[in-house]
Amino acid sequence: MTAVQSHPAGPARHEVTRGVWLDARLAVWLADLKILVVADLHWGYAASHRVQGNLLPAWGDADIALRLGTLIRDYQPNEMIWLGDSLHALTGPQAANEFLRTASVPVTIVSGNHDAKWVRAKDHTSLQRTGFFLHHGDRQHNVPDEALEIVGHYHPAVAWQDGAGTRLKVPALISSKRRLVLPAFSPWAGGVPWKMGNPDETVHAITVKRIFTVPHVRAHI
Repeated sequence: MTAVQSHPAGPARHEVTRGVWLDARLAVWLADLKILVVADLHWGYAASHRVQGNLLPAWGDADIALRLGTLIRDYQPNEMIWLGDSLHALTGPQAANEFLRTASVPVTIVSGNHDAKWVRAKDHTSLQRTGFFLHHGDRQHNVPDEALEIVGHYHPAVAWQDGAGTRLKVPALISSKRRLVLPAFSPWAGGVPWKMGNPDETVHAITVKRIFTVPHVRAHI
């Protein structure tokens, strides 16, 4: 395992490929275009469950808003893209709508499997920006040959255990020459351990202060 970037004064950052930066706040920065990309925010996760009688603590949305706000403050983007599953369910849109009402930058929303019927997500199932093709990842798209594909949907993570009861799981970004798979932005997303072993992929494990590349060995939970 190799620590590829740390930042003593704030969240870690790592340049995944030229001009494409992974921020440890679980966002990707397309530097040349000044675009921030996040995926799988799942706004309203707790609210959606509480409507169904599952009394989860009313937590999560404030964390999403705070991290988005600090990212906007630090990067001053021309655009922010929410790459699908921005809502967890249609029964919990209030916090997302409030953030969008007061957002200081344009926000473009791509639909995902959780929010395909949300009126704010109805306009885009995919996006093209110079050099990039972005979609949620829950369906197949024809990706232009010259474009780097950017998706969410999979909630990638890396997990370790020491055999004595200690377990650790952290979010991850998966990169290859043709595709990036973003970590889930939602604080409720536990993450799904990524199947290791594809030599064409690099797995970037994300903590607040460090981002690590992980060797191609099978992860365990």
